[in-house]
Amino acid sequence: MARLSPRLGVLNNLPFAIPFEVRVGIFRQFVRNDMESIGIYDVYGLRRPRHGVEIRRDHVAEDGYDGLSGLGQALKGPVAITFRDQWGNIEAGIDGGGVFKEFLTSLIKEAFDANRGLWLANARQELYPNPHSYAREGRQLNWFRFMGRILGKALYEGILVDLAFAPFFLGKWLGKRSYLDDLASLDPELYNGLVYLKHCANPDDLALNFTVNDSELGVTRTIELLPNGSNIPVTRDNRLRYIALVASYRLNVQIRPQCDAFLEGLSDVVDLKWLRMFDQRELQILIGGAEEEIDVDDLAENTVYGGVYDESDPTIQIFWKVVGSFNHQERRALLRFVTSCSRPPLLGFSELNPKFAIRDATNDQTRLPTASTCVNLLKLPRYTSESVLREKVLTAINAHAGFDLS
Repeated sequence: MARLSPRLGVLNNLPFAIPFEVRVGIFRQFVRNDMESIGIYDVYGLRRPRHGVEIRRDHVAEDGYDGLSGLGQALKGPVAITFRDQWGNIEAGIDGGGVFKEFLTSLIKEAFDANRGLWLANARQELYPNPHSYAREGRQLNWFRFMGRILGKALYEGILVDLAFAPFFLGKWLGKRSYLDDLASLDPELYNGLVYLKHCANPDDLALNFTVNDSELGVTRTIELLPNGSNIPVTRDNRLRYIALVASYRLNVQIRPQCDAFLEGLSDVVDLKWLRMFDQRELQILIGGAEEEIDVDDLAENTVYGGVYDESDPTIQIFWKVVGSFNHQERRALLRFVTSCSRPPLLGFSELNPKFAIRDATNDQTRLPTASTCVNLLKLPRYTSESVLREKVLTAINAHAGFDLS
């Protein structure tokens, strides 16, 4: 790590002098160095799980919290996951990393669901911490801390997740305080109102004072932005201070405990200094990948084959023709079915480890394809018809079946 520290200083101050892909590679090197320094690898250079957790498919978030929230920085190490299905049966499969990826992506999807009450989404469906007092209670702050660790684990392992965060919230990961311009990504209506106030000719006519109103569960509370703020009118002379205080209250004060807990958990796994070589947009790409078309040619070039299959096999030729005709969502569904992540590696499919693989399964034309996410393996029956292959693949990838089907 020491040999990279001077470069990190340059990256934190002049990050855009170095291409994004290079900075991603440097981030990965920081992680590898950290793994070596804390002894994650054994004498054979392998990462052997030191912790094991059983997860019920219908209680992923709760079981994940109960099993992992006490690990703290030990979450950096490998964790072996065993799934139990809805009938209580242990699902087959040895966790070679893929089962953990599947668990992590399922956990994140469930824990960050806005319907759970800890997160809200803006108009662009970007998440930020719920500012209501419920989310500032002790148990909820423990959940924010846990979710920070889980997001940190995804970054640490290079696992992309299907989440988008509001830019002002991502800025806090980078040590930035939020200001008026950031309010647009939280509350565009309030932002536009404050911009209007900034430029209006007679702010006195608006009859504002130095307070804001908070509404929770049908109850409205008035919060004073300054001592005795309810008796201080907003005028031409003090409106800039009012605007700054309103923006700061919404962006910083209301969610400070939630953000502090989340960042505490995140920093248990990922050194926040490593993230500061990125801006908010790049950090979002680091978390969830780029919203771009999946390059089927790149995927095909980096696919390995097993059993009777090779790239010239008729079934394989049909498969790539069908995948090439898929729309964006269908390609993402296929990728998630095989790898447990719906977005490609940041630096292309050559970086996918293990490689995307296809092996023959059966000659039965009625069988569905299955997958082993632990080795990124698609088990594809030897279909002879393009229409049958299309139907069976689409049925399988949209069924959200468990690991046991492999």
